[in-house]
Amino acid sequence: MNREELKKMGNLISNKCFLPKNLDITSRQINYWKERDIIPFFEKEKKGFMDMTEALWLLIINELSNIGIDTKRLQKLSHDVWIKPFNEKYADVVFKKILAEKKLDKFDSETLEHFLGIEPIMISLFRKEINPFTDTFKTCLVSNRNLVSLIYCPKTEEHYFNFNNVGLTSDLNNLYFGETLITIPLLPFMSKLVGIEIDKSNLDLEYLSSVENQIRRVLFFDRPKFLEIIVQEDGNSKIYKITEEHKKAEELAKFFLTNKLPLGSKILIEPRAQGNYKIVIKT
Repeated sequence: MNREELKKMGNLISNKCFLPKNLDITSRQINYWKERDIIPFFEKEKKGFMDMTEALWLLIINELSNIGIDTKRLQKLSHDVWIKPFNEKYADVVFKKILAEKKLDKFDSETLEHFLGIEPIMISLFRKEINPFTDTFKTCLVSNRNLVSLIYCPKTEEHYFNFNNVGLTSDLNNLYFGETLITIPLLPFMSKLVGIEIDKSNLDLEYLSSVENQIRRVLFFDRPKFLEIIVQEDGNSKIYKITEEHKKAEELAKFFLTNKLPLGSKILIEPRAQGNYKIVIKT
């Protein structure tokens, strides 16, 4: 993990711009979950903004609740995802692993060692914000853009994050033969959240590439009625269409998350008639 990746990770952690109303979740429901420690990152007496990982967890909890997972199981799952890694000092383990790889320069290594030596900072910030769930999300969003699903077994109350791995799903079915497994794809939720950020911010987003931010600026500033994106690679072309019939920003976010554009891609932006745009990307 280089300095640029650490910077992106930090920005994702610190940018708290989501409110429950952005996610179409009622205050009454939020208060109910707060009282039962289902969303432990919320301060019970305050109206809290969330970062993207917290907002994603709220959407996951809402989905599990909607399909009938009871409060006690949601509480246990939230404890395993947020509280258990905090108590086990998961963030410390991550920092030590990064240092052991010796891929950072001297300044970055000394910075991580400095934070590791300050217990109040580790307690108040990093141990709260870094856990397997947030790591999975940030890896998916910043690095490889693999599709991720939460796999949850209600009877055993165990969970896994599946990186589009059919083999793992088969292994889990063998391990829990006869038990019900719930699979929740995270792509729709992530598309919703990235779409909200595309709409809310007029600045480039750190976790998007330069090509993706150029496309985003077309959507944000020019507000086309119809956006056609053509990706040319190895002599083949794929065409993606984003129209007013959809939530534009959310559709664009889905395009970014499902189509990782290689570094060095060339982009041609062509305004068309009647408020339409054509974008050609050559990889």
